[in-house]
Amino acid sequence: MDLEKIYDYVDVNSKKFLEDLARLVKQPSVSAKNEGIQQCAELVEKMMKETGLHTKIIENGGNPVLYGEIKSEKAKKTLLFYNHYDVQPPEPLEEWIDDPLSGKIRDGKIYGRGVADNKGNIVSRLKAVEAFLKTVGSVPVNVKFLIEGEEEIGSPHLEAIIQRYKKLFSADATIWEFGDIDRNGRPCLYLGLKGVMSVELRARGAARDVHSSEAPLIPNPAWRLVWALNTLKDERDEILIDGFYDKVKPPSAEEIECLKEIPFEEKEQKRELELKKFLHDVIGLNALKTLLYQPTCTINGFLTGYTGLGSKTVLPNKAMAKLDLRLVFNQTSKEIFSKLVRYMKKRGFEDIEVVEQGSSDPAKTPINDCFVQTVIKAAEKVYAKKAVVYPTSEASGPMHLFRNLLDCPVVSVGCSHPDSREHAPNENIKVEDFIKGTKFMAAILHYFGKG
Repeated sequence: MDLEKIYDYVDVNSKKFLEDLARLVKQPSVSAKNEGIQQCAELVEKMMKETGLHTKIIENGGNPVLYGEIKSEKAKKTLLFYNHYDVQPPEPLEEWIDDPLSGKIRDGKIYGRGVADNKGNIVSRLKAVEAFLKTVGSVPVNVKFLIEGEEEIGSPHLEAIIQRYKKLFSADATIWEFGDIDRNGRPCLYLGLKGVMSVELRARGAARDVHSSEAPLIPNPAWRLVWALNTLKDERDEILIDGFYDKVKPPSAEEIECLKEIPFEEKEQKRELELKKFLHDVIGLNALKTLLYQPTCTINGFLTGYTGLGSKTVLPNKAMAKLDLRLVFNQTSKEIFSKLVRYMKKRGFEDIEVVEQGSSDPAKTPINDCFVQTVIKAAEKVYAKKAVVYPTSEASGPMHLFRNLLDCPVVSVGCSHPDSREHAPNENIKVEDFIKGTKFMAAILHYFGKG
């Protein structure tokens, strides 16, 4: 089959594809606030049906999970696409140039919350399937979609769903939800993810806020929480939780060779972020190894007392900090949570409540897996440049459910770019990358079908 027919269809219909993407961006779907979730799920299912997929909505106590499939007329192999329709909150709103729900195209980019993470990739994959159905009448492999609505809050219900519907979601390989094109137009492939454990630390004091003149007598939960946080890391950024690093292993020799091929654009990143240096002056290969293979403990936010204009001499009665701990291969969120709770008690902070808000474990697919080589081939055919292969990513998500429970190789690719600003104001993707990314998805289907 000639892929050029597929590519021509994508080019001819690119305006309509962008309109459909804007339609999805305009629909709110903030899982953290339960804002527009049901309506977005219904819209995504409608778009799946418009593509030609047979759909099913799976309910399991959380946001709807959408399942779609279409069978090939000839092929027996199955490719699963994993995506999510939920997005991050758009705040701070004042930093957006256009409305976060505009889906506006400006200077060759389409803007809006979720356009990069993850609605652009949802639409590009649906349109790749559509291109096959409209031009040759069938897809080259059996295709399945799993599109969930809780990825941005840790996918708390997904594991139970996959355990229950293992047969439904079974596949020979999975394409994950994200990926990008680097500054030199090279497609980037990611073969793994870190795990993540999100927690809240909660400290309480008096029954109510009191006047700060009472500070000599009344315990201050804000200070209590600051002291607790200060025990978690030292000035070298080493995490002090007992046994935290017990299962952490350095990258293999094969992975090191792969890292050496990655064009790590540290100068560009520092310039864009207006930084003179990275933490502890790490550079080059050492910086890349640190980014991909070092676990982390990050304070995401701190809430207590009065933070408005002027002064208010108040002693707060409660304080809360949000943290995430990024975990590397072999660590598990269950084990690390237990170690964190024990550590807090050991250090005398048993009065501080530790609440898990969501977690996922690390996962990796071997570099030499046949499916990895298929995706590399498709990428280099479409982009006419050498693919950049990351053995793992600094990002996190529920990939371990697919890699470990469904036992299939997973590769993450997509149509973002280094300044897509996921989770930040003015999130965007390039129109050119979206169109070419749709062709990339079609090429993956084609080459995977050929085996």
